[in-house]
Amino acid sequence: MTAQGSTGRLLARLVSSVPATISPADARARIAAYYASYAAGDVAGREALFSDDCLVEDPAGYVVARGADALHRFFVEGIPPDWSVSFRLDRVAVVGNEAVATTLSVIDAGARGGLENVVTTHFVFDDAGLIRSLRTFFDADSMNDPPTSGLSGSVPSAN
Repeated sequence: MTAQGSTGRLLARLVSSVPATISPADARARIAAYYASYAAGDVAGREALFSDDCLVEDPAGYVVARGADALHRFFVEGIPPDWSVSFRLDRVAVVGNEAVATTLSVIDAGARGGLENVVTTHFVFDDAGLIRSLRTFFDADSMNDPPTSGLSGSVPSAN
């Protein structure tokens, strides 16, 4: 949706003037695929979205993976096997080869209980459209206990 007023058109032109090697539609599709891979338990599909020289900070400032091997370890070992994680993708904004996504992360940590967490994630794509950098942002104020009925529309997964 684009605002049709003169201010909306001006800002839309400004955003579209930022150089990019990946289209906004492709960036959105890759971001949606990243989050969908959790519900599907598709670690290999998730890894395929990243460049070999990627950097992942989760949360921002805490490096959990630098490169493909570390990324694989993080995706396989970073979430305990008795936990499930799912995401509801609420908003994506794309400018150039970068994007910010806002999601609701739902974690079921088994005997430890669950957590709903609003997470904003900054993505940087390389020239081939692969994720070169991913940084998540959340804090204690964005976390809540989930409702006892669960989140409608989400599909939990293992990894």
